[in-house]
Amino acid sequence: MPLLLEIDWNFFHLEYRGVKVSEYILFAGIVVATLLLKRPVAVLLTRISSSLAARFSYMRHKGRIRTMLFKPMERLLQVVLYFVALEQITPLLDSVSLHRIILSKKRIDITLGDLTDHIFLFLFILFFTRVLTRFVDFIYYLRMGKAQMEKNFARMQLLPLFKEMAKLLLWIICIFWILGSVFHVNIPALITGLGIGGIAIALAGKETVENFFAAFTILSDKPFQTGETIKLGEIEGVVERIGFRSTRLRNLDGSAYIIPNQHLVSQNLINLSSRETRGMKVIANIRYGITHEKLTQLITTLKETMHSMPLVKDPVDIYIETFDKETFQLVIAYHLPHPLPGTEKLNALKRDINLKVFEVISGHATMGTPVGTS
Repeated sequence: MPLLLEIDWNFFHLEYRGVKVSEYILFAGIVVATLLLKRPVAVLLTRISSSLAARFSYMRHKGRIRTMLFKPMERLLQVVLYFVALEQITPLLDSVSLHRIILSKKRIDITLGDLTDHIFLFLFILFFTRVLTRFVDFIYYLRMGKAQMEKNFARMQLLPLFKEMAKLLLWIICIFWILGSVFHVNIPALITGLGIGGIAIALAGKETVENFFAAFTILSDKPFQTGETIKLGEIEGVVERIGFRSTRLRNLDGSAYIIPNQHLVSQNLINLSSRETRGMKVIANIRYGITHEKLTQLITTLKETMHSMPLVKDPVDIYIETFDKETFQLVIAYHLPHPLPGTEKLNALKRDINLKVFEVISGHATMGTPVGTS
């Protein structure tokens, strides 16, 4: 107590360039506290957010939202605390002026305080928008997980598009907010100008606009859904994602196809997932010289062999397709169930069938072997 009485409290009321010593100390204290406590406080805020989110979702999602929110929350917290620290020395910042002469030779005075205010406002808007977009990602994660559990393919197809639209809207609002608050742009006039220039932009981005509306055509008409197998010309694959501009397919060999949405709605498309059977065929080259009786016997034996295989479905058709110089082609067409039952694999099943066909053909004289399948 005597020590406190001996302190010269008037020292803290001394001013330097309009700022009290106590305010300098408070400024330094906030900066140091921010550097030391930003991580623990950010962890605390994300835990509170995840706990609130857990009330509306499963408890197992708490860790996920912490991961999504921690970094943007930490940066937003830093911006706010550093701004609070600089507010303690506002008179000092306002005493420093920056001069700018524009084209009209008019001089504009800008204080360092105004400059820092605008910088921090810009950073606040940016990181605040980032936090909101992470919340959108988390909501998408929850809804998509629930749709996958319920096997709701229509929702699985719509959710990625809604997520991108929500994030795009947030960033558009962010840009207009920055332009209006930081750069003092006349937003109504800007929107009016964009309305006039929007026609030119739409014409310049005609393909992008077409793909955008084609996405809504796909989602409303539902010619296919996420997870289904489709075929467009020579391209065949499983639909992974339907986006604003394009749809992504994954082929059996792992290759990814990125197809503009406009192509999917303007061309003939086959939805292979809606079929109950898959058409297959084996092509065998037969040398000339075989008699009609032996060829008829071969065809009969092949049909019996194909019908004896449990997974082969009707119709089974065997016919002559083309005649070459030394051979003619015998086509064995058959069907397999789609999807295949149990753990059956398509390539393994085709191999077994081809070997059976080879065995039958090899038992007849003057005959070739299967040379290709499709």
